[in-house]
Amino acid sequence: MRLKRLLLILCLAATSAVPARALAQPPGPGGPGGPGPLPMPLIMVIRRANLTSDQQAKVHQIMDANFTQAQPLMKQLRVVHEQIADILMSTGSVSASDIAPLQQQENQTHQQLDQQMLSTALQIRALLTPEQLSQASDLHNKLKSLRAQMDALIGDDAPPMGPPGF
Repeated sequence: MRLKRLLLILCLAATSAVPARALAQPPGPGGPGGPGPLPMPLIMVIRRANLTSDQQAKVHQIMDANFTQAQPLMKQLRVVHEQIADILMSTGSVSASDIAPLQQQENQTHQQLDQQMLSTALQIRALLTPEQLSQASDLHNKLKSLRAQMDALIGDDAPPMGPPGF
């Protein structure tokens, strides 16, 4: 699992053509490149919640503030990924202990991003009416049911997705 993660980090660090802002922000109420990041189910709920114009304005304010706070953390992750890539691509010998402090830093930054995302989700949830929350719950339950159906069709013993050897 760690090897997969390190290879992913290496690929991300090597891919300088993709702007970090695009990676940090899945398409949300602001559209691609708009405020983010938020978990995909929350984005779907926001799109289906029939928000009033006042709620939409408040969601945009919350997400703008979230993006402002997330930007330095995303930059920090990018720097750590580049440092890991530099170590892995160096000509000298490399051991896990060479990368361990960077992994710890990466984990802490991910934890901060996760906490921020949860805070943002709670702020947006607080804007929703009981009817909108009920609609969101219905959508969530339908999505869970679809995932369960997919798991039943594919099965737990399906090979992992991705190139062979990963």
